[in-house]
Amino acid sequence: MLIDTVELDWRDVSPAWLGEARRVAAASGDLPRLSDVDVDVLALAIGLDATLVTDDFRLRNAFSSNGGHVEAAGVKKTTNVWAWAMHCTGCGVQSDVPEDVPRSKKDDVGSCDRCGSPLTLKRKRKR
Repeated sequence: MLIDTVELDWRDVSPAWLGEARRVAAASGDLPRLSDVDVDVLALAIGLDATLVTDDFRLRNAFSSNGGHVEAAGVKKTTNVWAWAMHCTGCGVQSDVPEDVPRSKKDDVGSCDRCGSPLTLKRKRKR
């Protein structure tokens, strides 16, 4: 009954919106640290061209890097948008974050194709 009284607008996330959300999050480098729910929220914000209200830094960063409007919910608004890259702990090679990267809150984002060492996420340097 409570759901009926607040008149929530239930939406399903379309596969096209999910694909776009993964592309956007991979381009900013935030995809490995976003949960399934985060990706769904990002997809809805992109698909509906809505203002995203969240405290989640990675979600804000991914949406802002795509030109989306973000409002902070209870925390100070950030002005910086960061880009992330995959960094090999062995040979030091850096690469863009692919759309099919494993997602994990830990640093487990894969192994280097060159030397087999673990990959981590590092903020890209400004050029």
